[in-house]
Amino acid sequence: MSSGPSILRTIARLAPLLLVLLLLTGGCEEDVVAVLGTDRPFTLFGVLTPQSDTQWVRVFPIEDVLEPGRPGPLDARFRAIDLTDGLATTWRDSLIQEANGQYAHVFFAPFAAAFGHTYRLEVTRSDDARTEVVVTVPPASELVLPDVSISTPPLFPIRLVGDVPNLIRIEVVYTFLVRTTREILRDKATFSYQGQQRRTVEGWLIELNTARDTQRILSLLRETTQLDPRNLIKIIEIRIRFIAASAEWNPPGGVFDPEVLVQPGTMSNVQHGFGFVGAGYRLEARWSPLDTLLIDGN
Repeated sequence: MSSGPSILRTIARLAPLLLVLLLLTGGCEEDVVAVLGTDRPFTLFGVLTPQSDTQWVRVFPIEDVLEPGRPGPLDARFRAIDLTDGLATTWRDSLIQEANGQYAHVFFAPFAAAFGHTYRLEVTRSDDARTEVVVTVPPASELVLPDVSISTPPLFPIRLVGDVPNLIRIEVVYTFLVRTTREILRDKATFSYQGQQRRTVEGWLIELNTARDTQRILSLLRETTQLDPRNLIKIIEIRIRFIAASAEWNPPGGVFDPEVLVQPGTMSNVQHGFGFVGAGYRLEARWSPLDTLLIDGN
């Protein structure tokens, strides 16, 4: 079995994308009670991504006895079948110990999930009880930002070209300069644009309202900082980041609330089991204006 610290370091590097897999790491006793008494053998959590050369899925056995994870081997055989090209791979079990002392089984296989491919993951017990999930990796796509200009436009269209079914965790990070009564400060502000994307013929459009966001930044700064009366602020960089995700990766109300998502069946695509296995990859781009001088933010 692989060493726990090594696997934990790998998961930590992938944490921004593996949100769903990490949601149940600290699951409470009430969450486990909710699935006791079922004939379903396993709960699965994970994400397939082309951006990693190793894929990981956490497997929870569903047992009649409520007790912490044990350090022994898990009665489970894990296989993935690429339904696009027919290739099958057998995954290995790795045992990790969490900070709370409990043990967890994370199955892995050394391959990069292929863009646009569909995979069936099968976890089978020795009595042939099986849990499975089918998930499709979004196709490759291209992020297109506006041409560089002298200053930041008040409306900033961002286009994603490609047949990606879903966008999640859309965030915009502004890096800016602002003049106070004493100095010029450099700082950052992050805003969520989740739910503000819209479909287009070529893919997706996310239109940033940079004029509104600039005023929001100034309003937030006024609560803690004595600004120059002229409200001089300059956006020096716009950073957009999100996950191009599989269609099923859609939490209730579009909100990734761990207290909601840990409830069995809330967001699940697993057959004869519980949990969720998604697919996706991170996209990120930066844009900076040619002008670096302060401008009037009014």
